[in-house]
Amino acid sequence: MAQIIDPQLSGIIRCTRYAFMPNRLHFCGPENQADILEFYSGMNENKIAQKSIKPLLEKFETMYPYLKVIARANEVKNPLDEQVVEAYWLGNENLEEVSLSALYFHLTDTLGVKKKLGMKNFINFGKGFSKKSLPHHNFHVFSIWRRTGKTEDFHTLATIDACRISWGLVTHVGSGYLQLKTRPLDSSARGEIFEGEIVEKNILNQVENSPLLKNVAAGDLVSLHWGAPCEKLTERQAANLQKYTELCISIANSDLSRNL
Repeated sequence: MAQIIDPQLSGIIRCTRYAFMPNRLHFCGPENQADILEFYSGMNENKIAQKSIKPLLEKFETMYPYLKVIARANEVKNPLDEQVVEAYWLGNENLEEVSLSALYFHLTDTLGVKKKLGMKNFINFGKGFSKKSLPHHNFHVFSIWRRTGKTEDFHTLATIDACRISWGLVTHVGSGYLQLKTRPLDSSARGEIFEGEIVEKNILNQVENSPLLKNVAAGDLVSLHWGAPCEKLTERQAANLQKYTELCISIANSDLSRNL
């Protein structure tokens, strides 16, 4: 019999799936990788680790403030509500409730993008701030050019592609890896980004002998973050991720065109 998960934990579990790998790579979040891996392993084995993961998720410097903005706009008390978490990582109708002014002040006042971008880039960012901008993870990756976690390096095309939430179609399940078809980012001579041709590649599906994604089979759609699978996607979720990714790419390319 499948375990019934407490609704209060469902959002935490989903958020952990996406936050795990960048934290594991020391890019963002608290230096409690062992605790997060313990929780991750427990939820994959249909048991929840006794140590609460919530305080650790609240320490993610970029992710958690975004969740609070989305929750506040939708009058949801819990920023780790499952639909709020889905809105940030994949995209759903909750994004549409966040006003442009709320998003702008979140970026400037809460995340301090003016300091991170520098005055010239910040002015260009402000001029190009689009009415279509939404608090989606991929918007932040494509439009905030400096990483905002523990490293302040500029993104490259490869790190943008790894950092964004992408997706792929599983074609084979191996021992500790998944083979899938996906579309990596590419760029034009002008620097505009777009999704390239479909490629087939293998991705990691375990850490320290702990599986990242269980009960996955050929034909499943899975989301990806920093080279690791996060969760199986429904057709609705995959369509939303495609929709909001295309929107975020168009915003980033429009900003680039204005500044050429």
